[in-house]
Amino acid sequence: MIFLNTSVNSAVNVPLHPRIVEQGVLIVDDSRLQRKSAEQCLISFGVEHLYEAENGQEALALLKSLRIPPAVMLLDLEMPVLDGIEVLQHLATENYKPAIILVSSSDEVLISAVAAMAEALHLPILGAFRKPVYPAILAGALASFDQIEPVHTHLILPSTDICVERLTSAINSNLIVPFYQPKIELQSPGLAGVEVLARWNDDGGKAISPEQFIPLAEENNLICALTMSILDQVLDDMVQWSAQGLLLPVAINLSAMSLADSSFANAIIQRVADKGVPARQITFEVTESALVIDLPSALATISRLRLKGFGCSIDDYGTGFSSMQQLSRFPFSELKIDRSFVKDAPTRQHVRNILGSAIDMGRRLGIATVAEGVETVDELHLLKSLGCKQAQGFLLARPMPGSDVIRWVEQELETTLRLCQH
Repeated sequence: MIFLNTSVNSAVNVPLHPRIVEQGVLIVDDSRLQRKSAEQCLISFGVEHLYEAENGQEALALLKSLRIPPAVMLLDLEMPVLDGIEVLQHLATENYKPAIILVSSSDEVLISAVAAMAEALHLPILGAFRKPVYPAILAGALASFDQIEPVHTHLILPSTDICVERLTSAINSNLIVPFYQPKIELQSPGLAGVEVLARWNDDGGKAISPEQFIPLAEENNLICALTMSILDQVLDDMVQWSAQGLLLPVAINLSAMSLADSSFANAIIQRVADKGVPARQITFEVTESALVIDLPSALATISRLRLKGFGCSIDDYGTGFSSMQQLSRFPFSELKIDRSFVKDAPTRQHVRNILGSAIDMGRRLGIATVAEGVETVDELHLLKSLGCKQAQGFLLARPMPGSDVIRWVEQELETTLRLCQH
């Protein structure tokens, strides 16, 4: 599975997530030598609980038999009995899903395809690598465990039950509030604006995931009301920031259901005008999937918003099957590149080529390119070298309430900008 130069293990500092420490790692490979090599490396990282399986069938049986299953599975793709792809397909149907690190001797395109399959099956993926995988690469994959933990544990920790009545009350009472994640200019480092993210905490302060309440709102004709509630709160924040000398552009996500409402654009235009906020300060982000549900209505809504001076961004660019077609049809002013291309680009040449092509396309079309989900310095520097205009992600800043934005600008923005200057 993995050929590790263990002589350099001592040089790698690995901050293990508590769940990895408590639950350990399962190594799945048909080669005993490769299993022992991986085991030696993991021990040097401080992993104490290690399990081995020589094929996929044995690995699945082991997962079911353990009272405390491993937090991470190192999974080879080429194995007898059950290969790695079959293991992933089985895991998708199980109640417990360890975080996965895929490795293979196959070409990068195939490994990337298997990783995409796993993500489509909602499996938590820490990384997918071509052999040899060295300690620093494995360490980086393990270090990203905390970023996938909500997915990793969603079947262990019960989700909060919400109903239509409760959601309606939350919308009417403005309990679902905007958080703001800064977007940074890369080529001449500066603050480009913020993206608006809806957040809802229950009475006990526990977060209710947007993956729960957004679909519920869409299914019950509440999404326009939710969008308007968020927009009203955002406009209030923008007015307050402006009074303190901060003119900050914002980006707000629009649902496909909202685009289908013929009166939606008028409502937005009127609300923004009433608050005295310039339309050019607001960009609306629309996912590719939203554009194919009702094409005429989507074209009409986006075109009217652009006509009034609002920006419009195609979100999660590259995750759909007709990205270039959508760029040719709609008057977008911004192209947001999905995290899936950003995270793999530093280590995979073919992904880096795709990322570079998307950035170059944006430049040729005269629209801004924004990279989502930037989490490492390597990703940041690569994006800058490729000419990407803006970036956002946990490396640069985490989402924050509107009341914290001024403080962040005054106290933390300068440190963030220094990351982009190297």
